Amino acid sequence: MSAPVVTIVRKYEPHPRQLAVHLAPESFVWNAAGYAVGKTTALVFEALQLAATTHPGYEGIVAAPTFPLLFQSWVTEWQRWVPADWYRMSSHPLFGPHIDLHVDQGVSRIWLRSTVDAKSVEGINAAWLVYDEASRETRQDPINVLLARVRRGYPGRQRRHVFAGPPQTRTHWTAQMFGAGVDSTHAGDELTWSDGRRRVVRSRTRDNPHLPVGYERDLRERPGATKAWCKQWLDAEFGAVDGQVYEGFSRDVHVVPAASLVDRAWRMVVAGVDWGWSNYGAFVVVALDGRGDLYVIGEEVHRQKGVDDTPSGWVPVMRTASKRHRVQRAFCDPSNPGAIALVARLLRASGVLVYAADNDVAEGLRRVQARVEWANERKAQRSLGAAPNAARGAIYVSDACPHLIGEFEGYVRRRDRDGAFTEQVEKKNDHALDALRYAVMELSS
Repeated sequence: MSAPVVTIVRKYEPHPRQLAVHLAPESFVWNAAGYAVGKTTALVFEALQLAATTHPGYEGIVAAPTFPLLFQSWVTEWQRWVPADWYRMSSHPLFGPHIDLHVDQGVSRIWLRSTVDAKSVEGINAAWLVYDEASRETRQDPINVLLARVRRGYPGRQRRHVFAGPPQTRTHWTAQMFGAGVDSTHAGDELTWSDGRRRVVRSRTRDNPHLPVGYERDLRERPGATKAWCKQWLDAEFGAVDGQVYEGFSRDVHVVPAASLVDRAWRMVVAGVDWGWSNYGAFVVVALDGRGDLYVIGEEVHRQKGVDDTPSGWVPVMRTASKRHRVQRAFCDPSNPGAIALVARLLRASGVLVYAADNDVAEGLRRVQARVEWANERKAQRSLGAAPNAARGAIYVSDACPHLIGEFEGYVRRRDRDGAFTEQVEKKNDHALDALRYAVMELSS
């Protein structure tokens, strides 16, 4: 008599960031995850749920940029968690490797694919897609081929697409597809955001409560663990742009919810103004609080607006924004004295005094940079349990100012002929930052 077959089932207890992936209601989900947060484990259970419960008897796709990556990460994790008698792994002579999962309706087939050869998914009609190590795939075209194959599943049920991988730069297809944070089209907070169809769940190394004590600290202290590397691979922040002026700017530190700034009492509220026509013009509102910190509480960014009091001009925009935020003074790009004189006359009745701004670029950059760094220093002091140094004023930006936040993250220095970065900044995508600099020069004097 043969011995009975014993199936050992391990209990999966997802930590909060894994659970946020599983509970996301959107049909597209990206787990933008740092090291050791269990992203691949979460993908195994996403695939298991989709194959066994959501779309039993249908086909699904699990993919990665290469087959070695797929088998070293997802397949290994699948074999670690899923009992061997629940499935059969084999390879079709024409269509390649797959997993047949035994379900009540018969078999759910999971095709294992690599985007090295996007054509390998032709002929598959899948109900769902799981893609591991998404950030290592630099091309979006093979991803689009995969997405096109997700088109037939259990009637009336969501066809789900789940991606995982550390964030890269904001120009990577993952950031372009899912968004790089809260802005005018994405609602949420610093750890998760959505446009209603696509959701990002950020998972930092420190978010995994099951890691050994000192694991993250050891990674941060190892040779070669630069500040930029730690931000991207441990803090799950988007990679810095080469030559970034405000390298210390971080959404986790410097961006605050707009709701937290409502009805606050300010010592002074001013605006910086940078004119524009073919390029964007910007009206940026900055408030000074009682301890010397600056908060950017509003922005107006528009193209092709004349400096006039017509319905399509800048003056009505400035008047409305000044009333809303109780602006007392405005400091304008000094390159257009005529515009400054006109706006000063038209806004006088609204109680706004208008001046030419101090356009010392180098000094303005230093003052903004100092406040960015002081905000970082203050957060570090709090994390150590020390009283923050209130003698140095920091700067924070409302999440209602997505244009300025984007400029902070993309503002870069010029290169010389040898390719080295200079102290000069690139004059592009900087109009909101120029307006901010005008305001900071006055409030920091």
